[in-house]
Amino acid sequence: MNSQKPTNPEGKRFLSVFLADRKINEEIYKLIPEHKFDYRMVNTASKQSDSPRESLTHQIYVTRNYVRALKTGTLHWGDAVYHKLMQPGDKKRSKEELLKAFDKGTEELCQALSDPTIGEKQVYVTWSKQPVSALLSIWSLDRHEILHQGWNLALMDHLHIPRFRKLKEMWGSENLGN
Repeated sequence: MNSQKPTNPEGKRFLSVFLADRKINEEIYKLIPEHKFDYRMVNTASKQSDSPRESLTHQIYVTRNYVRALKTGTLHWGDAVYHKLMQPGDKKRSKEELLKAFDKGTEELCQALSDPTIGEKQVYVTWSKQPVSALLSIWSLDRHEILHQGWNLALMDHLHIPRFRKLKEMWGSENLGN
């Protein structure tokens, strides 16, 4: 993994932070047993939370979308890519298949950030009327990764999965339970 590395200083800084955050989520998903990958913390008639399988699929989609934005100059949502990943009626992708796709998305992100022109690229994003620097836009992907860490921490509590060393190193252990 990470066969290509950015040369742009901001791209390097982003990737350093993002990969640490991504690794935390990857480790959490690895710790969830396959037979719990469809568990929902909230599962009522009026509200359902994402299962770990759906959450991981969502992260794969979001990463792909940001990589596409770095390449095309436009970040947009609501296309068929996510729905194709989550097609109802299809055999559910295994945890192993999803983790491979997760890694592939990370590798594609590394490649996109390794573009020698990345520092000059602009991206049209949903939160600005004017295009923004590609390197500024990508920080939203890291914020998204951190949101999933919080969700995954709650999931770990529900599934009685103990905290692991890297998680405690990143966030401290005082308020993490276990």
